[in-house]
Amino acid sequence: MKYLNRRKNTTNGTIFSITVILVFLSITVDSSAQKPNILFVFADQLRSHALGCYGNDQLSTPNIDRLAEEGVLFTNAISTAPVCGPFRGMLMTGNFPMKNGMVLTDHFLRNPTPYFAEVCQSAGYRTGYIGKWHLDGYDRGGYIPPERRLGFEYWRALECTHNYFDSKYYHQDEKEARVWQDYDAISQTDVACEYIAQQKDKPFCMFLSWGPPHDPYKAPAEYEKRFENKKITVRENVNDFETAERMWRECDTEVPERWHDWRKRNSLRMSDNNNTQIEKDYRGYYAAIETLDDCLGKILAELAKTGQLDNTIIVFTSDHGDNLGSHRQLGKQLPFEESISIPFLIRYPEKIEPSTISDALLSPVDMMPTVLSFAGVPCPEVDGKDISAAAMGRDMDMQDAVLIMKSIPLSVNWITNGNGAWRGVRTKRYTYARKSDTRIPWMLFDNLLDPFQMNNLIDEPAFSELQKKLDKTTDELLEQAGDPEDPEFFARLIQKERNEHGVHDRWKELMPPHVEPGSPFDINGNSK
Repeated sequence: MKYLNRRKNTTNGTIFSITVILVFLSITVDSSAQKPNILFVFADQLRSHALGCYGNDQLSTPNIDRLAEEGVLFTNAISTAPVCGPFRGMLMTGNFPMKNGMVLTDHFLRNPTPYFAEVCQSAGYRTGYIGKWHLDGYDRGGYIPPERRLGFEYWRALECTHNYFDSKYYHQDEKEARVWQDYDAISQTDVACEYIAQQKDKPFCMFLSWGPPHDPYKAPAEYEKRFENKKITVRENVNDFETAERMWRECDTEVPERWHDWRKRNSLRMSDNNNTQIEKDYRGYYAAIETLDDCLGKILAELAKTGQLDNTIIVFTSDHGDNLGSHRQLGKQLPFEESISIPFLIRYPEKIEPSTISDALLSPVDMMPTVLSFAGVPCPEVDGKDISAAAMGRDMDMQDAVLIMKSIPLSVNWITNGNGAWRGVRTKRYTYARKSDTRIPWMLFDNLLDPFQMNNLIDEPAFSELQKKLDKTTDELLEQAGDPEDPEFFARLIQKERNEHGVHDRWKELMPPHVEPGSPFDINGNSK
């Protein structure tokens, strides 16, 4: 198959009869009309543990749960590089960061194969994107021209914002930003419903990307009121001070002085034994999720109203999770389940039986080939695997392990705990991670016996052989991904590419030097 942005005009002098042309066109149109729609909905920083269908009874998510009841739920969907840009790069390309270029957030794609939407365009789909983009490294608030939209025609998007009540976006090719009328996820959902209602003669591929429940953990007042006086039970590992203290002792990077005050404030917040702030964050997080669930309900209703529900492949997921105080950590970009475990649900009754549960390992690079397979659209040769068979309840062991990583030190967690880049693997049972500067083994958890990851087995002699095996698996998967596991290499690469794009390399100012383990700050953020 040829793709739109890579086609070349060719002529061979042959004159086809009108009859043959009409037959060809009718076959093409019929084939296009028979293809299912693709609706890819994803939230930002939504961990799997926060949803009812994944076992959480502290909030209500009936519409998301409905997708699980009427389709497939993956229990081992893992965000390889748990931060916005790298996930989205893998989603749109099917390739790992070293191949697609998006090695960190706010950087640039340089992918050698056609993008998800380009493939769909070439197969006769209309394409649309609504919401948070975060794939264009020039300016979080700037206009993104059509040639950088990766094949999406309909456009109601902004690079990045988490100001949900004053949220800007660009409408098609207008160079002046508009503002979403309401809480942005609600307004974006309304526009998505309008888009769905307008689709008639061709299948559509639409991506809807919500910013919530990413911090600052805000939701409309009516949703926040639901949790004002509700008793919140935090995850058991929120009170895991031991792990937090060990991470401080193992700190292997020096945080520049400009971040010392920030680090102290957040360290004090995380050292609060009463969990006051963490419980407040939970309330806002849950309120935002219930908002999104109602938004999804609107979309399902619109699909049903327009007669497109059962002919639409509906995917629901998130780019990564949120530590949300577990192990006393903020943000994401750690090997913990709260950071890497994401929901992944598909509803498509044509091929997926209701209430299917798949324990197959799935990572972001697998999403494009898997969804295209369900749509009957050929996928380019990419790093990811088509695991549609696992979504249908078959062949659950296509992958023994998936890669997990943080390519460079920078992140909220780095400022808070001083730990830099890492690599590792997640199997169905174990999580393993090592420090990338030194290759020193860092974490090993048995997620079956220790689901809250409270017992790090890395220093246990009985697990030394397992550790060696997982370390070797990490090497093998890194080789397949073309990843050199060298923070200095990535720092040079980022600086070079940002210079080529004429963009200030603000990351260079934050790139910390490696130091011997032992933080210059204690758990309370005080200088030693």
